[in-house]
Amino acid sequence: DDDVAPTVTLAVDSTTLAESGTGPAVVTATLSAVSGLPVTVDLAISGTATLTSDYTRSGTSVLIPAGSLSGSITLTGVDDALDEAGETIIVDIDAVVNGTESGSQQVTAIITDDDLPPTVTLGLAGSPLAENGVVATVTATLSAVSGLPVTVTLGFSGSASAGDYTASASSVVISAGSTTGSITLTGVDDLLFESNETIIVD
Repeated sequence: DDDVAPTVTLAVDSTTLAESGTGPAVVTATLSAVSGLPVTVDLAISGTATLTSDYTRSGTSVLIPAGSLSGSITLTGVDDALDEAGETIIVDIDAVVNGTESGSQQVTAIITDDDLPPTVTLGLAGSPLAENGVVATVTATLSAVSGLPVTVTLGFSGSASAGDYTASASSVVISAGSTTGSITLTGVDDLLFESNETIIVD
């Protein structure tokens, strides 16, 4: 035979797929010409999405039978209850048997999240607190674990002034994968005879 082996290109029919498992993305390998030999296209799959927990795939290689022009695999999103950013599935050609890659072929599909962000509640421990350095703890708790960091910005009011107490922070940062975070309120001692004072945290 004196014919040149066909070249292979990659395409994806949808650059986004729902994590609910509906409408999988189809990755297709296409030959530049029909071949009398079967062509195997080995794929390298990467990205931020995790196999099994974020998506499933029908295979890691595409077999194009002799006499055919194309073959494909499917990528299917896996539903979860985690609020998270969109995640990528990147597919490259790793090797071709009985053909060659046409330049550098790569396609990307993004899994779109369909989960609502968690709700936040506040809790308090250590009240009342003495003004001589005793500490109270304000805790923010999520209704569910999130795949994203959650920042809870706090508002402070009440009859206590800034000189009556110190706050360790003005916001609570809850790391991705965690459900709680907290700040502390520390009483400041003074020599002033006065009524009890309130610290209100929203």
